[in-house]
Amino acid sequence: MTRLFIPIILIVSAIALFAVWTNPTYEGTKSIQAKVGSYDDALNKSQELRTVRDEKVAAFNTFSATDKARLERVLPDNVDNIHLIIDINSIAARHGLALKNVQLGEISDGSSAPSNLAVGASGEAIGSISLGFTVSASYDNFLLLLQDIEHSLRVIDVEKISFTAGDKGLSDYTLSIRTYWLH
Repeated sequence: MTRLFIPIILIVSAIALFAVWTNPTYEGTKSIQAKVGSYDDALNKSQELRTVRDEKVAAFNTFSATDKARLERVLPDNVDNIHLIIDINSIAARHGLALKNVQLGEISDGSSAPSNLAVGASGEAIGSISLGFTVSASYDNFLLLLQDIEHSLRVIDVEKISFTAGDKGLSDYTLSIRTYWLH
């Protein structure tokens, strides 16, 4: 009779050991294997991204210093109010004009509300700043000023133009412009 009980006890204990310890441990290893697979995918993706980044850096390094400076002027990586005013003033000075009543407007950093202008991996938005000023000029000189602003390397939107007619062929033109920068 003991011959019959010992095998039955061993079989029952093997089943209990499997149900209590072996099967949960095996299921735990399955979830760990799934995590390992996702980590492997992430490592492969990061390697692909490193390769793409290295290619882009190599391509960027082929640009001349002049071209890099021009790219920086198109869309700078920070807001530089003083340099913006100097740039606009130098454009006006080419036509014998001087800026008056220069006013910096609102600075939008893109962090207050989500924007469709998100760029890069960080997803941060493009910031913008408005600038208002007045120039006294003839209509022809004012058009030349607007053309130079239009052909400037810096991305500038003219938001508002108003004028007050003056004497001697000069009028006061008030402009409101907006320019942008990357975060």
